[in-house]
Amino acid sequence: MNYLSEKHKQLSESQQSGLMKWFGQLPMDKKAVAIGLSLTVGIGSAAMAWKGESSDRIYFCVRTPQKKLVCQDQNNRPFRMTPYYWSQWQLEGMPRQVVRDPAMGVNGLVKATNQYKPFWAFGGFLGFALAGWMLRHCQSEEKQRAVFEDIAQKRDAAKAEMAARSELLESYRDVAIAEVQLQADLDLVANDRTVDITKAEIYAH
Repeated sequence: MNYLSEKHKQLSESQQSGLMKWFGQLPMDKKAVAIGLSLTVGIGSAAMAWKGESSDRIYFCVRTPQKKLVCQDQNNRPFRMTPYYWSQWQLEGMPRQVVRDPAMGVNGLVKATNQYKPFWAFGGFLGFALAGWMLRHCQSEEKQRAVFEDIAQKRDAAKAEMAARSELLESYRDVAIAEVQLQADLDLVANDRTVDITKAEIYAH
């Protein structure tokens, strides 16, 4: 980047991290690989964060007066909560009609299948954020390169136009010199003819 002054350079470099400087020095193919790896990490982490449960769950049912167990709400969603809230509910006075669902897990307790779900979610966010940052950095560099490319094209066009004009002037100069030489030759021939005529007149007398 061309800086306007030394102060401009210092301010710009102070706002850049080591990662930004390192990424900016990479060739385009390695930048594409880095972006692809970051996207892969983001997609993989998001997929891992999507599945499973991050904590244990206790599934329970409500016993109706007819001794029937109701284990789902009106939208067919099972009644469940974490062991912490289950213990809190017991301390606050859980109704006797609430019992653990014997059909789920061990006495209604289902262990967590994805304890690191928050870390996977953070990894997905970090991967996508890093890929987006790298793409934006490449876009910024591409805009700067486009400006220089436009200036270079205009410069080359100006050089080509100047070269064409120079060649045209050279052609005009060659034509002008040829015309002058031709006129000089004609003048010499005419002068020679005048001398011959004068000689002829003198010889005639």
